[in-house]
Amino acid sequence: MKELYLKKADENLPELNEDIVIPDVPHTILEKGNDIVIDLGNHYVGYFSFNLGYVDIYIDAPVRLYVKFCETRRELDDEFSTYDGLLCESWLQEEFINIDFPGVYKMHRRYAARYIKIKVLATPKKIMLSDFKFKAVSSADVAQLKNCNCYDELKKIDSVAVNTLKNCMHRVFEDGPKRDRRLWIGDLRLEALTNYYTFNNLPLVRRCLYLFAAADTNDKGFIPGYVYENPNYVSGYWFLEDYALLFVASVCDYYNHTEDKDMFCELYPVIKKQMDAMHKTLDSDSIVTVLEGCDVFIDWCQGLEKITSLQGVYLYVLSKLADVLDIIDHEDKYVYAKRYEDAQKSAENMLYDKEKQAFINAKDNYQYSVHSAVWMILGGAVTGKNAERILLDSLNSYDSVKPFTPYMHHYVVEAMVKLNLLKEAEEYIKKYWNGMVELGADTFYEAYVPENPEFSPYKDRKINSMCHAWSCTPAYFIRKYFDNAGI
Repeated sequence: MKELYLKKADENLPELNEDIVIPDVPHTILEKGNDIVIDLGNHYVGYFSFNLGYVDIYIDAPVRLYVKFCETRRELDDEFSTYDGLLCESWLQEEFINIDFPGVYKMHRRYAARYIKIKVLATPKKIMLSDFKFKAVSSADVAQLKNCNCYDELKKIDSVAVNTLKNCMHRVFEDGPKRDRRLWIGDLRLEALTNYYTFNNLPLVRRCLYLFAAADTNDKGFIPGYVYENPNYVSGYWFLEDYALLFVASVCDYYNHTEDKDMFCELYPVIKKQMDAMHKTLDSDSIVTVLEGCDVFIDWCQGLEKITSLQGVYLYVLSKLADVLDIIDHEDKYVYAKRYEDAQKSAENMLYDKEKQAFINAKDNYQYSVHSAVWMILGGAVTGKNAERILLDSLNSYDSVKPFTPYMHHYVVEAMVKLNLLKEAEEYIKKYWNGMVELGADTFYEAYVPENPEFSPYKDRKINSMCHAWSCTPAYFIRKYFDNAGI
């Protein structure tokens, strides 16, 4: 099956659309120690070129330039040499280049940037830089972009969210065009949902789902949380139980959008393997566990306890899968409906503290978090006014652990929508994502903690991705629930 899945993934390889961006920069004469900053006017992903010429006297030695690509204006002032984060510093977008002869110089690597800083490190004579061009690329076709008739801050938030998605759409739905540049399940699911209401690039979704279907499983049966596909296909090695489940949710989302029963059935063996692997993790209380060699993401919060949230993800996916199986009248529909019923009862009995009226329990070392409340609501373990109270109490409590990433904030909004708290959902989007807009964001960030702008899951903000796929979903919510709604 792996070869079949890879063949189908290749059949859905998208073409990249190109747009030549020419910044308004006059011919600039420079000498050693001088620099120039180029503003592209927006955040783009692509390839940079320029013309190097001499002034009066031909240059008789190579010209050495330092070129720095910045996603935000703040990065222009960041000193990359002081970087001390957890990820490899080679992801920082800087180049030291030597140019032997005058003429057009095309930088061969792909960059994600709005601003480009060029500094002359060495030159025998004065030089002239001109004809700056940035070839922006994306598999999103802006001609297919659906119109959005929203209002006030939502209009700007939607625009930035769409730009975020566009700049993450290439051969696959990348997690971020600056760093990683790979296909992650958590990002894929949110990108695909937003894509359905914007560019509706269905081949790209199919390609990504087939690539994960082809991935090598671990000895438990889980597919990895990410894969590489360029230049060669390679399975990832980080196995996240929640991401494996969300692959199933992504296939169900695709079916609900397209009613493509054939593809769903093609991928069903992989779906079944993920669900059976998760079922085998259940402990004697019928609560999920994290097996050796596996992990759980949920959010980047340090010290976050995750069992209750993971049980919620399991319920959420069981419900989605059971619904699709029922629609297509699949023979396994009763199996997953029964598993959902059992997992729901276990969550209510083992994870909910009736005295505290919250999801606080021994499985999570009695930690109180928004994450647990959100995923229990999305999983249907609690409903109605009680669910509404649990969610709002967790958000407003001084003692609860709060979300750190736009990824988890998406699921907070989704929980509000499920409870029909549309006004609250709209205000939540405005409060959180508009904070980035007010900071000048052209695209939404990988991590944004309003009260801690220096936060980085990698211990150094300079390595953070400032255009990140899992941040794009305001466009999904706005277009599905608030477009011209007037609420």
